[in-house]
Amino acid sequence: MENRMHMVEAAAAGGRNSARRSFAPEKLNLFCNLGQAREYPATTELFSQGSSVKEVFLIDKGMVKLTCLSEGGQELIVGLRSPGSVLGAASAIVQKPHSVTGVTLTVCHLYSIALDLFLHLTKADAQFCWYLHQVHSREVYHQASQMVALKYLMARQRFEQLVWQLVSANGLDRREPPVSVDLPLKYWEIAQMVGITREHLSRVLKQMQREGILHREDGRLVISDFQRLYHPADA
Repeated sequence: MENRMHMVEAAAAGGRNSARRSFAPEKLNLFCNLGQAREYPATTELFSQGSSVKEVFLIDKGMVKLTCLSEGGQELIVGLRSPGSVLGAASAIVQKPHSVTGVTLTVCHLYSIALDLFLHLTKADAQFCWYLHQVHSREVYHQASQMVALKYLMARQRFEQLVWQLVSANGLDRREPPVSVDLPLKYWEIAQMVGITREHLSRVLKQMQREGILHREDGRLVISDFQRLYHPADA
């Protein structure tokens, strides 16, 4: 542990310049200096609901699905996490088991920090702590927006917003349509996230295809007109 603390001091003093070259400002933190970089294939379980926290992850590339199981064994999708998100931090800080299961939806490039080092950083490094505040605040803001969407947006608008999120998470260029995006979620999962039945989702897709906005091709969505997709004003 003591050696790790020396690593923290060294990274804080000398490693931030390289991080500044490689990461956007919102990712400027000690994850990139001290975290272990690893690539995970799709469908890899990073942690399971009820398990002890052993490490905390930063998503650099890819998308992770968070789920929980009800007492009756029904799986509920809690949310999707994209680049810039930190996984496991809340459970680590409150010293509780993981409340959800995290599974990679796509090939993911992640940074991980062991639990003891992560907790030290939250107490000793102001920049690191501020970054966590920003990450958690974005998540709270996003979750509140999702609750409003479920209450006030039409099913089609919610679906279009999800498509926009998937495209953004994949780093695709919306300025040059058509754009083809993988669907890492099954159709029943998409319907669950949008809050509709699978049959209703099928009707929404057919309507959008008739309007020339998108179509399905070999398990992918091909989007022809991004400007007609509903999305938040700040997206």
